[in-house]
Amino acid sequence: MLPWWFWVLLWTVIVLATVLAAVLAGFRLFKQGMAVVEDLGTAADKVSSGLNQSGTIVEYTPNPRRYPHGTDATHGDPEKIRKLRDKGKAERIEARRLRRVARRAERGQAQNMHDLRLF
Repeated sequence: MLPWWFWVLLWTVIVLATVLAAVLAGFRLFKQGMAVVEDLGTAADKVSSGLNQSGTIVEYTPNPRRYPHGTDATHGDPEKIRKLRDKGKAERIEARRLRRVARRAERGQAQNMHDLRLF
């Protein structure tokens, strides 16, 4: 059997080695985290400089009104609400079709025959 002081020495070395490994791993993780934060800051600077270009005017198209909405949909005549909803759905489908045709024409891509209403 080994003397008691050997076990004390052994466990002291094991605990110190574990603490040292944890400290080194924590330091390495901290350095990697700081590198990621620095890269995020650089990326944010690039994005913000790209968004703050002077003379750039962005025009957004208005969203088509969604039918029905609010209390009109809750307390209105169901048949009227259904017709309004179908009308809004048809408007949104047509707006998407027009945007798709314009986008493909702008990019020089082939058009869908269905989108051009040829069939």
